[in-house]
Amino acid sequence: MSNIRALKSKQVIDGYRTIHDGVVVYADGKIQAVGAQKTTPIPEGAEVVDYGDNVISPGFIDIHIHGYKGLRANSSLENTMGLAEFITQGGTTSFLPTVDSVPGVRYAYEGAELQKKEGYKGAAIRGSHMEGPFLSPKNLPGRPEADSSLLPPSIELFDEFWEASHGQIKMVDIGIDRPGAFELTRHMRDLGIVVSIAHSKSGYDLMMEAMEHGVTHATHLYNVMTGLHHRRPGITGACLTNDMIDCELICDTLHVHPAAMEIAIRCKGYDRIAIITDLTMAGLPDGEYVRPDGVVLEVKGGVSRMKGADPNQDNTMSGSCFLQNVGVRKVHELGHPLHAAVRMATISPARMMGLDKVTGSLEVGKDADIVVFDPDVNILETIVKGTTVYQK
Repeated sequence: MSNIRALKSKQVIDGYRTIHDGVVVYADGKIQAVGAQKTTPIPEGAEVVDYGDNVISPGFIDIHIHGYKGLRANSSLENTMGLAEFITQGGTTSFLPTVDSVPGVRYAYEGAELQKKEGYKGAAIRGSHMEGPFLSPKNLPGRPEADSSLLPPSIELFDEFWEASHGQIKMVDIGIDRPGAFELTRHMRDLGIVVSIAHSKSGYDLMMEAMEHGVTHATHLYNVMTGLHHRRPGITGACLTNDMIDCELICDTLHVHPAAMEIAIRCKGYDRIAIITDLTMAGLPDGEYVRPDGVVLEVKGGVSRMKGADPNQDNTMSGSCFLQNVGVRKVHELGHPLHAAVRMATISPARMMGLDKVTGSLEVGKDADIVVFDPDVNILETIVKGTTVYQK
């Protein structure tokens, strides 16, 4: 082994629990040892870093993220690689570029191949997530451009995406009320793809039927779906009460109220919620910006919204402005143990996307995807496959 490194801390979270006075040893891009300092030997010649009161944990995994500074992964390979580097300052070590076009899935594949050849300068691209084009229209009054990129669910159309991705699409969102949605769902499930409910005004009954066809995931729970009412439980009610559904949650407390976050966590538990960012506009000052589809956005106070939209109108927010460490912090501030908040950003999304054999927890033989943060979850160091890609 070469370049052996040992990270020590009073708190090491392995993805499931907290090891007090712990140590993580890694070399050649893989984790070699994890445990208590008093029982885990450190190889001779290793570089030893003692992080003291700071926390060592698995690197965060973002399965729903579009871009940064308004630059979308959907638009170019350059944007995709830039996003990989940008998000490491939030502790993210793996991600699924979230796109809606054939070029978009191709950029994700090409980016991953480039990383394998040239090494990792940012978070590892682990496949792609398609949020579109097979969604239901929002039908926002006076805003037809918001639905301009949508296409009808079609196996033939999807196969063009699948071919361009070289079989690396991990998840596809679908509007379950559209003709052909269930046929496409079954086709994608046969390919091993996670199919997710997204952007639909359908109700509880249709969502229950969708699960029978293979829908097992909910994209950004609560947002752009029918809400929970005591006589009309909606898609939200179906997702909260069915254990076969995994859920994403934007935990910035702006997209979802803290009380609604708490309801979701109590219903689903830490294993069936993935903290996501839905990132698009982070890194930009307040102002007006134009999306590639022509929609004008206004960024103000950490919120990205369609220009001129009523803040009380649903479906008008457009992506988030906060990195993944903010979501971990917000969940912890709700009163949940830090190791549980970390779990929702690490091993839980890894399991949902079938990545848990290689990443998502600090276990011997897995990729050395590691993050170090202070007690307020401010990132100090981000390590991807054993390479430090961000250090404060």
